[in-house]
Amino acid sequence: MTYTIFYSTEMPNDTAQVSGRLPRKPQRWSMEWLVKTPDGKTHIDNSRTIQHATYEEVNAIMGAIIDDIKAEIGELATFISYRLTCHGSTKKHRKGGKRR
Repeated sequence: MTYTIFYSTEMPNDTAQVSGRLPRKPQRWSMEWLVKTPDGKTHIDNSRTIQHATYEEVNAIMGAIIDDIKAEIGELATFISYRLTCHGSTKKHRKGGKRR
């Protein structure tokens, strides 16, 4: 099952859009972010991976990463968005039978 968190500064009520089922165990998350500045430049990165983090941990990590990005570009972001995605494993259903 895939779980996705999408956040943008233009979202109503500053709430992220979430789809999928929340993973029960820590998962590997892939991250993409986009930042626009007043001078028209766009900063994009989609190469980061967060290893084995829970939903709560990944939210804290994203807050710190966004703060670092803002500091790097001089606190002049006009638009910020990010997408986090994890792919949980499926349950294996075993049929009863003889074990060897």
